[in-house]
Amino acid sequence: MEMEAKIIIVEDGEGARVTLCGILEDAGYKVIGLERGVDALEIIKKTSFNVVITDIRLPDIDGMEILELAKEIDPEVAVITMTGYASVETAIEAVNQGAYAYFVKPVNPEEIKTAIANALKQQRLSLENKRLVDSLQRTNKLLYEANDELAKATQAKSAFLASMSHELRTQLNVVMGFSELLRDEVPGKINEEQEQFLNDILGSSQHLLNLINEVLDLSKIESGTTPLNLTKFALNEFVTLLTRSLLPILVPRQHNLDIEIEEGLPLVHADKAKVSEVFLNLLSNATKFTPDGGKLKIEVVRDNDWCQVSVIDSGIGISKENQERIFEPFCRLDDALTRETSGTGLGLALVKQIIGGYGGRIWVNSEYGKGSRFTFTLPLAVHG
Repeated sequence: MEMEAKIIIVEDGEGARVTLCGILEDAGYKVIGLERGVDALEIIKKTSFNVVITDIRLPDIDGMEILELAKEIDPEVAVITMTGYASVETAIEAVNQGAYAYFVKPVNPEEIKTAIANALKQQRLSLENKRLVDSLQRTNKLLYEANDELAKATQAKSAFLASMSHELRTQLNVVMGFSELLRDEVPGKINEEQEQFLNDILGSSQHLLNLINEVLDLSKIESGTTPLNLTKFALNEFVTLLTRSLLPILVPRQHNLDIEIEEGLPLVHADKAKVSEVFLNLLSNATKFTPDGGKLKIEVVRDNDWCQVSVIDSGIGISKENQERIFEPFCRLDDALTRETSGTGLGLALVKQIIGGYGGRIWVNSEYGKGSRFTFTLPLAVHG
């Protein structure tokens, strides 16, 4: 860019003007030399320059007028002032008006060439910075528009799923209701084979109903149509009552469940029903993937204004590559240890959405074949 730079020199002394023009032309710049300040004002109005070099004291006008006009037309232009009557006040005034550099005549050619090179380098950096800022602003605008469209599409998808799930659940309940009537022999006697068929219908229907219910719950949370009923409650009492409801699942498989809650833990501020759903989902998974006689544990500790809740098992564990995937909707791990377990693949996705609704996080630490620790955070009622 230096080889293409345009420079205007305004100097009433012919010898100094011609000499400086020649030096800068030899350096590869395009140079215009003018004697009168008024001529410089006219040409600056019509032509853009990278550098303006002007004597402060000209016979016809004050060089400060040239400085002011040049900066008004192009704030990025580098204006270098010269004077044979050096004073601190003059230098300060020029700099305050936006001069890039100030030289006392006679000007040292090498010093002024260095000043010009630095000024052009600064201009390049400024232009590049402006280009990057403009590009970033355009990208941010496109990203905002894309996110807005994505949000609308997500809401439309969630609304569609909610509507379809509701319709499917209604019809499925009818199928299950009539199947139960037939199995219970309300219309008349049935044989063993017919009873088995009806049990198969009911089992498959119940599995499908569970899937539909979870799709419905997930779509409601994603679309923001499920309000949180926030209350303050003690987590130790809540967990104790909750685990009692799991005894019918734990006892037959001889699972041992330990509970360890930090003493003095403040009340939790959350939706009790949703938190119950999170616990039941994680504990259900823990029992499902832990062999008979295995160990389960609930561990709760305080972390500043949050509490960390961990559901730990001694089960089959999760491989490293699958530990992020398991929180995606409809994720079913296809390996020898999980293939024969039933599930919709929506439970952990639903849990993640619920926890995210409080601004919390959920993550897993696990080693394949050696158990898992699912940890999530809940806000404590420590303010107000």
